[in-house]
Amino acid sequence: MYLARYFGAHWATMALLALLGGIGAGALAASQPASYRSEVQLLVSFVPEPPDIRETAAPALAEQLMQRRVKTYASMMNSARLTQPVIDSLGLPDTPAQLADRIVASSTVNTLAIDVAVTYGDPAGAAAIVNALAAELQRIAERDAAPAGLVSRARVSVLKVGVVPKEPEAVPWPWHAALGALGGFAIGIGIAVCHAHRRLGTPVSADLKAAWAATVRTHPFGGGASSGSRQL
Repeated sequence: MYLARYFGAHWATMALLALLGGIGAGALAASQPASYRSEVQLLVSFVPEPPDIRETAAPALAEQLMQRRVKTYASMMNSARLTQPVIDSLGLPDTPAQLADRIVASSTVNTLAIDVAVTYGDPAGAAAIVNALAAELQRIAERDAAPAGLVSRARVSVLKVGVVPKEPEAVPWPWHAALGALGGFAIGIGIAVCHAHRRLGTPVSADLKAAWAATVRTHPFGGGASSGSRQL
């Protein structure tokens, strides 16, 4: 087949491009500035106000409303409502959007816990930011009214304080190298196809037609049903 012949003729080019792509992507990933990750865990509890009033909503509905408030707080962690006060209090050079990209927050289903992680360029900064985010969320919860349908107001407490990380985040350079090698190999295939097209006209369509004909001969569509009908 045309393409098989030209792939064989350009195997050295494809191998070289795959090697260069892998080395380049891996080296680029390994040379990225170090980043540090600090994490905090928060717990959202609901306290009736005043304390002697009992919750009137059905337990299942109350749990659903509480879960909704927890998810709302988790989604707020990288919003400007929290990032801007943190930037102002710590004097960070980042914009709210830049800081938001460094924050990951999640809440496990059927729990009232929120896990927040911050990845930053220096270890002390990562810990300071994640703890400042926790403190800001606590202030917001204190000002918020109770969820609609509940008499209990949300309170946020810190289960795990963010600490200064001792080591930077590991860079997955082998993964980047593999992607770079794959990209280089794809470029090599493109070069082989272009050379084949320039020399032989349309070898790609010829190969596709040959492959399709072989597929039809091997697995004829509806062949079994048709032959059975003819035998009848």
